[in-house]
Amino acid sequence: MAPKYSIITTCKGRLHNLKRTLPGFLKQENTEVIVVDYDCPDGTSDYVALVHPNARVVSVVDRPKFNTSHARNLGAMQAKGEFLIFLDADVVIAEHFVRHVDSLMKYPSLALFGPPAQNSLRGSCVVWRKDFDKVGGYDELLGGYEGEDLELYARLRFAGAKQIMLDPAIVHDVIEQNAEERERYRAPDLKMQFLRGQLYMSAKEMLMCVLETPILEPALRENLLAEINRNLAALYTGEKDFTLEVNLPDKYKRGFLQEWEFSRSITVKARRRK
Repeated sequence: MAPKYSIITTCKGRLHNLKRTLPGFLKQENTEVIVVDYDCPDGTSDYVALVHPNARVVSVVDRPKFNTSHARNLGAMQAKGEFLIFLDADVVIAEHFVRHVDSLMKYPSLALFGPPAQNSLRGSCVVWRKDFDKVGGYDELLGGYEGEDLELYARLRFAGAKQIMLDPAIVHDVIEQNAEERERYRAPDLKMQFLRGQLYMSAKEMLMCVLETPILEPALRENLLAEINRNLAALYTGEKDFTLEVNLPDKYKRGFLQEWEFSRSITVKARRRK
């Protein structure tokens, strides 16, 4: 029988953390564990296969940069559970973690850690598999520390998932990383990358509301991000304000008003406070 829960964790240069956290993942009831070795330089795939053969490994090669969204989506593709649990390799969970989750997950729901939980726990979540598929999973244009988790949660809520909060007590510890470790396989300046993600997320949320769908076409998303990238550095340094305007097609035929032209647009603005 397929497991009810699938724990998905990713590893890129954090095998030393995974050695501590993986045993706790594997102790959970009615749960499979999937480890995504995202071109990890530490030999994660070999270690897991040798020491924890009851965990499944997804191996990715030739990826010098870590795209968290892509890694999590690859893990989700291999998952068999009705529920997906996304946990970073630095999260040490309690033995009753899944029992607590199981007592809360009534459809439709999205389980998150909120205050007073550590900020490092905000990327951990539990989601129904069918909801995750319905919204298209993580947006792989956001690779990590860009609010890709918040962006996913926004789409899940848009699709009807009700947010519930997990008790931080089901996590024993979070192994904190310093700035150098966080940036090692990602773009530099995490604050600027988070700003990039927030601009993108703001535009996407408005477009979802107007177009009435949680899934936007790839070309539209790529164009949004390209425009943000062109203006990000000047906004971040305060050299100029940011304005993004997206024109939308007229969705109505307008009957006998054929001589009239209608237009719609959404606008996202941001500026650095003086």
